[in-house]
Amino acid sequence: MFNLPFLTNKSKNKLSAKDNIVALDIGTEQLKGVLFSMNPLGVKIDKVSRIEQQQHAMRSGIITNLDTVLTNCRLTMSSLTDRIDPEEYPKHIVMGIAGEYIQGVSISVNYQRDENFDKEVTEREESKILAQIESKIEAHGKQDLGQRIGLVNEDIEFLHLTKTGLEIGGMPVDSLVGYKGRDVKLHYYASFAPKTYVESLRKVATELDLNVLSIVSQPFAVARAFTGSSNRDFSAIFIDIGGGTTDIAVVEKGNVIETKMFAFGGRTFTKELAKMLNLEYRMAEQRKIKYANKELNKELSREVQKIVYPVGRLWMKTVKTALESCEGVSSFSPQIYLCGGGSLLPEIKEVMLEFPWKKALPFAVVPKIEFFTPEKLENITDISKDLRNVFDITPASLAKFIYDIKKEELVDGRGK
Repeated sequence: MFNLPFLTNKSKNKLSAKDNIVALDIGTEQLKGVLFSMNPLGVKIDKVSRIEQQQHAMRSGIITNLDTVLTNCRLTMSSLTDRIDPEEYPKHIVMGIAGEYIQGVSISVNYQRDENFDKEVTEREESKILAQIESKIEAHGKQDLGQRIGLVNEDIEFLHLTKTGLEIGGMPVDSLVGYKGRDVKLHYYASFAPKTYVESLRKVATELDLNVLSIVSQPFAVARAFTGSSNRDFSAIFIDIGGGTTDIAVVEKGNVIETKMFAFGGRTFTKELAKMLNLEYRMAEQRKIKYANKELNKELSREVQKIVYPVGRLWMKTVKTALESCEGVSSFSPQIYLCGGGSLLPEIKEVMLEFPWKKALPFAVVPKIEFFTPEKLENITDISKDLRNVFDITPASLAKFIYDIKKEELVDGRGK
């Protein structure tokens, strides 16, 4: 048996509405952080920081030069904590993780109430059922999931196990308490990663003298942060295009049923521009950004467009492959939300609009493609007035993840 993070160090992770917390998205191109606090009504974003990462710092969403990333993290902390009193300095951090070897899986568990099934479920019985199910996932999860990615149990670490839905007698409910029935169905999302990846993030937190509240699968956090995404009538696909990776989350009837991550992001477009135009990497990156912002003249724009369009089509083929590998999906939702800095490249939306969705994948209708912008975040108030970009979604989503798992403590006063 092993200990899941959410079952340990509970006293250390108790929070009050006065606590400042840091959410950190260590991206391939940008290191993004937010300083936030929570109350029973939601998350309050007080400050936003964005630090440009050096090319050698990250690869495919994973830290490759720890010293460089640590330097950037310290700059982020300095920016976030500037002008706050020493007693208000944050003690806790939530960190995002992404990359091809970060795995997420939806788990549905059937449970039968053999005794007293004709009586209403009590709080005590519900706690017993949840503990029993989570214990089974804990006992068998590493072995089953380890076989998926070819690592032995000792090399895998669970990041988080999140309950995403409950049913009793075939009826979806928010809580089992007060309902009668024999058959119970529980939906969970389990996320795990190679220990070496997780240890590098914990090293960062230790160097910053911060307690890790959670290390979160980024596509899961993004999908759960959208307003109404946990409602039982909500279904959509979220695509977060970062510098090093593209992260996909499939939500069906309020449950995140699949996440996919692959190493194809904005950096691939930049490298192709650098090669074809004989530019240094940073010059190519700046030209790409100016192109996306429509700041280039017509001649330069045409030159960039000819290079990035074929790369965009290759990216779309990779998205198709990722969606094809989603298990148990009979028909995808006709709603796609884009976020992340890479989504701002015009060719991304262009290749998606050209793609034969109904012919190539199980879509009943051609999906509608929209941007996931900050105003669509749920239970988040932006005091800083600086949460304004599609690439700010991920750090804000990490804050929302912590709110979701800690809000009951804040409501009933246990976190005070």
